Amino acid sequence: MPTPPLIRPALSGVDPYVPGRPIDDVRRETGVERIVKLGSNEGPLPPFPAALRAIAAAAAGQRLYPDPGAWALRDALAARTGVPADRILAGNGVDSLIKLLCLATLDPGDNLAMCWPSFLSWRQGAGIQGAEWRQAPLAADGGYDLDALAERVDARTKLVVVVSPNNPTGQAVGAGALERFLDALPAHVLPVLDEAYFEYLPPGAHDGAALAASGRRLVVLRTFSKAYALAGLRVGYALAPADVIEALGRVRNAFDVNAVAQAAAVASLEDADRELPRRVAEIVAERGRLDAALRGLGHAPLASQANFLLVPYPDAAAAQAANAALLARGIIVRPTGPFGDPSALRITVGLPEENDALLAAIGPARAVD
Repeated sequence: MPTPPLIRPALSGVDPYVPGRPIDDVRRETGVERIVKLGSNEGPLPPFPAALRAIAAAAAGQRLYPDPGAWALRDALAARTGVPADRILAGNGVDSLIKLLCLATLDPGDNLAMCWPSFLSWRQGAGIQGAEWRQAPLAADGGYDLDALAERVDARTKLVVVVSPNNPTGQAVGAGALERFLDALPAHVLPVLDEAYFEYLPPGAHDGAALAASGRRLVVLRTFSKAYALAGLRVGYALAPADVIEALGRVRNAFDVNAVAQAAAVASLEDADRELPRRVAEIVAERGRLDAALRGLGHAPLASQANFLLVPYPDAAAAQAANAALLARGIIVRPTGPFGDPSALRITVGLPEENDALLAAIGPARAVD
């Protein structure tokens, strides 16, 4: 009798997540001392002042395990979102929550439907479970085409994912279109709204927390890694129906959000009304300036409602060459091949001086022969 494989065969079709280049790695490779990192969509400013104080205060208590229920954080999120605390789950960033959702719902033969190009972790999560990954095209503006996505749903679809604003394109779906899409989904499908960039949406855009609080059967994912500037601490959260939260609790790690992260996230929420509007306004203004400057150089970035811009190139070779040229000058951006588009670069909106360095290095777009 042949020996069964040690490693699950389904994993052979799963591409590992390739993170953005770290600063020290590029510095060693290029010899450039000043590195500008615009590749991972972090916020360009430090954590909120209250969060920095909470981080320092929490340091002394690290001999103890963190609260496995993250109750202080869940209570703070409940107060801010209107979703009851028992329908909130904190996680080690949105990535961990994506894997937990796939682990809790998908069996071989099931499928997950989403649009593509989009966030790679959803595709990975389906593949890890041996489930089918179904892709629909994006709309012309780079946002999710909800009509095309609805056509991918069948009797074995368990999860339907809408990433909005979409990563790596930056465009969001309309609030009304989203609600009509949710209303039309079959009862056996669990919809997930990935709102990692929610804070950058303009007034009147969709609000997953309000939808979840209204009682819709919907999972909403958000993070403290972007607008709240806590990427290094890895903390996100899910708003979900009670039975989904219960199932996620069966498969998650007991202490998956560390105590420092929990304290910083709670303090960030307490400081949010003072800090968030100003920071978001600065990023939105810089995004507009960067967009206009890139267009002045002949580039054609996609319109974005997030803290980044997607810059298309004529083909994958041109995008690779542009990325290499930027790295040689100490500018880190994100090639988007792993996200489904090898012919583009994603550029995080940084501080004005960082964006100026990017503009000086990127040069004018070359005409297509």
